[in-house]
Amino acid sequence: MSRELLFYRADDGLIATGRLGTDGIFAGLADGKLSPHWTHIVPVGRELLFYRAGDGVIATGRIDTNGIFAELAEGGLSSGWTHIVPVGRELLFYRAGDGVIATGRIDTNGIFAELAEGGLSSGWTHIVPIGRVLLFYRPDNGVIATGSLGVNGIFTGLAEGRLSNGWTHIEPLGAELFYRADSGVIATGRVDTDGIFTGLAEGRLSNGWTHIVPVGQEALFYRADNGVIATGRIDTEGIFAELAEGGLSSGWTTIAALTA
Repeated sequence: MSRELLFYRADDGLIATGRLGTDGIFAGLADGKLSPHWTHIVPVGRELLFYRAGDGVIATGRIDTNGIFAELAEGGLSSGWTHIVPVGRELLFYRAGDGVIATGRIDTNGIFAELAEGGLSSGWTHIVPIGRVLLFYRPDNGVIATGSLGVNGIFTGLAEGRLSNGWTHIEPLGAELFYRADSGVIATGRVDTDGIFTGLAEGRLSNGWTHIVPVGQEALFYRADNGVIATGRIDTEGIFAELAEGGLSSGWTTIAALTA
């Protein structure tokens, strides 16, 4: 599995790339610059989809194993999507205000094709891919729902439930990691192929992490105000273990990890 990451700063388009080892050690690779103001950067295999919510402009690119970025293609979509979630090579687009969804696919040449349209409940703030299952969460009331996305772009609802409210981050790391940035409280759980959620373990980390980025079974934690990073891993029992600490430049707004 690829372990390259792209760091992006939206105000000026500055990028940097790096690689995370399985021991949790981070190594920088290359620097560069892209257009500013992309609101979403979504990994699809080795390709990356860039999207600007204000005008719907999209672009695609690829990072090689040396961390060098190359642009692939450009195009346009509807504006205003709040979430873009990768599921294999398919993508789920969701608009939190009205619950409208659409799906699409990116090929290895970076070309985007639309697949299907539909609708869900509005107001979901977190949509987390777990294989082909998606976990939806609302932090104000803890309501969750799950669904699956087919390779034809058709979405199917699976199950509903409730968790604790107030989680700021939910990330897939084999098991799912739940984190509250204000207190550092964490919990882990697992969603099966039927969309049923089971809680596993609880614990605590440092508070204030602004980004948690899955890279295989490991995660990179980053604080945008001071550039501090840390890495960790969840075992098969849902227990979290810290791996390493370090530092990067501050101010990165988006961190995307390649998925193939």
